[in-house]
Amino acid sequence: MNIELWPLLLILIVNSLVSITVFILAFFSKNRSRMFILSWFIFIVPLIGGLYILLGLLFNYLTKKRNVDLSEVSFSREGEKLILPPNKEAEMNYVPIYDAIAVSHRASLRNLLLNTMLSNAKSKISSIAVAINSDDTESSHYAASMIMDLLSDLRRDAQNMIEIVKRLPEDVEMNLITFEFIYDFISLNIMSAVEQEAFVYTLDDLGENLFKYNLWYMTASHYLKLTDLFISIKDYQRAEKWCQRADKYRPNMLDTYKAKLHLFFNQHNYNAFFQCLKSLKNSDISIDKEIIDLIRTYYG
Repeated sequence: MNIELWPLLLILIVNSLVSITVFILAFFSKNRSRMFILSWFIFIVPLIGGLYILLGLLFNYLTKKRNVDLSEVSFSREGEKLILPPNKEAEMNYVPIYDAIAVSHRASLRNLLLNTMLSNAKSKISSIAVAINSDDTESSHYAASMIMDLLSDLRRDAQNMIEIVKRLPEDVEMNLITFEFIYDFISLNIMSAVEQEAFVYTLDDLGENLFKYNLWYMTASHYLKLTDLFISIKDYQRAEKWCQRADKYRPNMLDTYKAKLHLFFNQHNYNAFFQCLKSLKNSDISIDKEIIDLIRTYYG
């Protein structure tokens, strides 16, 4: 029990003893009725005070023991070891918000605000990751609450951006920014599996809108991202759709080859996988560490 409660309890005990004493003396007093009333009046104070303390302790106990609903949060302990790589292009463009709103170029302003929102979310998550897996129950509770607040903010921002795209489907700048925001939101891996999958299909709708109205703004990276996300939820039909589009509209690009390699491997189509890898190996396309490791693994 909290040591600060002892003085109050002592006062209540003394008050109770006084009321009992007055009650006993009432039997020997001429003003018996008045003494009885006085004793009951004195007794009410410690009674109400005691009930107040008990209710306070009960409320405090229930509040501390209440479990946070983590069904909407998916967070791995591996997140503690995650070191976020610096995004030089984005970080070079960080400015105070009052400077950002003075930017006259609409696309630049949107990108500044988007980078700021995502940077804040990522930095919060990397900080919360340690606390949410802490042995301290109260710290984990507060960390989980912070994750839920962050999720709520990101959902709201995502929904607002999606509504704008629906109203202005041909706005290529807004479409591209919303696509990147939703993709980065999914990549944070803090949603439940069901919600994560729902956002993948939301991104598919954005991709379809971009493909319909602004086809040539879609890069091989967009196709790769969509392909990989649908592979992650085992929807190989849609993954194949984006992979085929990449091969048609962005041929001879590294990300297009990577999309095909990822799809063929997960479909266990190893003949197509090795044929694609050999074709990439013999091409003039600059390759990254992932492809270098694949070539070393299979070709020595």
